[in-house]
Amino acid sequence: MPTTDKLACLQQTDFLRLLPRETLEKLVASSRDVTLGPGQELFHEGDPGRAMYVVLEGRMGVRKGEKEIAEGGPGNYYGEMALIESKVRSATVYALEPTRLLEITEDQFKAHVTTSPGALMAMMKTISSRSRHDLETLDSDFQRLKGYAAEVERTNQELTQTKRQLTESNTQLERLSTLDTLTGLANRRRFDEVLRYEWRRSAREATPLSLVFCDIDFFKAFNDGYGHLAGDACLAQVGRAVSTVSNRPGDLAARYGGEEFVLILPGTTEEGARLLAEKLRARVEELRILHARSPLGGRLTISLGVACMVPRPGSEPKELLDLADRALYAAKEGGRNRVKVLRPE
Repeated sequence: MPTTDKLACLQQTDFLRLLPRETLEKLVASSRDVTLGPGQELFHEGDPGRAMYVVLEGRMGVRKGEKEIAEGGPGNYYGEMALIESKVRSATVYALEPTRLLEITEDQFKAHVTTSPGALMAMMKTISSRSRHDLETLDSDFQRLKGYAAEVERTNQELTQTKRQLTESNTQLERLSTLDTLTGLANRRRFDEVLRYEWRRSAREATPLSLVFCDIDFFKAFNDGYGHLAGDACLAQVGRAVSTVSNRPGDLAARYGGEEFVLILPGTTEEGARLLAEKLRARVEELRILHARSPLGGRLTISLGVACMVPRPGSEPKELLDLADRALYAAKEGGRNRVKVLRPE
């Protein structure tokens, strides 16, 4: 594909188009083409990410879980969020037809994109529009960064200050990206990181590691009956209850997804985890949240699954996750509003 056509594709993107033509030419010259056949994946959800890609020819599809969420053609780009915030792909991207893309590595991204004030502004706008974090804080950061970038563009004398401000903003974004904004608890990403760390530490020290899975009983019926605003308020109340029962510095309370919550309890025995789970179950009952569609007395309740292991060196935390998940399923199958403990076989 001629270089001029590649440049035209890059100039269709929302922040690459803000780079000077000379910079784009260098970017094209130092980047490689990637060719895909129909159905071939560019990358898979959860994969590590060290590059972004711009479509030059063809069409791409985007899938999150089992759901198709988007399509894109020439000028569209994929993978930039992995470079900006997590190094992990948030969705699966694949070719719908024979497709050619331009690969931009992390080093090229840093060298050519983050040195441009205009591209910095567009990048921050992309981050803020796609995140579900504290929008007011993000907007304040973006406006301040926009002001710095405009001054740099006019005078070209304050670039160092702008870069420093961007670093501070990225640090704040990194912190916010580990929180669930509805409940204030750790989010799934933070949970996965901490579980991997505590699993390795417990394996080294031969100490127990416990998990408590919590699921709100008949939450779909609650949402259907009272509406999603009431459902969000309910999740926030339960989230506060979860956070209050785990008060040791090493414990982590997280929203696992939907109406599920989870507690990581390093150095906690099975019995200790069970007692804490019973305390949490009773605390949610004490909230006395009306749930007329629940067959369990007309009040909101939760079911909890408890699992505890001393990890073996070389084993994976999925063992503990699966065991706690099966314990939660057993609690729901056993009538809900109860705690169920399962032990490794």
